[in-house]
Amino acid sequence: MKRAALFLLFLLFVSVLHAERNRPYIQTLDLSYAFSGFRNHGWGLGFCHEQKLPGRLSIKGILGHMTFLTGMENVYCTSVSISLFVNYYPLGSGLDGPYLGIGSGCDFMHYFGTGTLPPAAKDTLIHITPRIGWKLTITRFLMIDIFTGYKIILADSHN
Repeated sequence: MKRAALFLLFLLFVSVLHAERNRPYIQTLDLSYAFSGFRNHGWGLGFCHEQKLPGRLSIKGILGHMTFLTGMENVYCTSVSISLFVNYYPLGSGLDGPYLGIGSGCDFMHYFGTGTLPPAAKDTLIHITPRIGWKLTITRFLMIDIFTGYKIILADSHN
């Protein structure tokens, strides 16, 4: 447990190295994949790049990976997620403060393990996700992005 806590602190430190006010872009580690993975007896890691656009808009690309235990006994899932969001910052023109966003993405999943596997061991989900959040730049090297959203599945392979 101590190693996991130290690893999370290390990832938090590394993920915010590039966070700085008034930059035209931000590159970070997305720890939400790590937290979701740990919560489901696995691990995960995500990478983000957010680029400022004219006005109060930005575009954000996310690439993530998770391996976790599913609800089926001894069946694991490894997933790769690719998403693209457009964010609107109503109170400013920087990459800081409250924002509204909408994006789309694709999740590729593969099931494996010693338990009873689904008939097809692969699955693909295409989704659209509205989200709302608040980015807080604490210091030059520390940024916290608190957000919530809902994945609306547009298409899947029904596995």
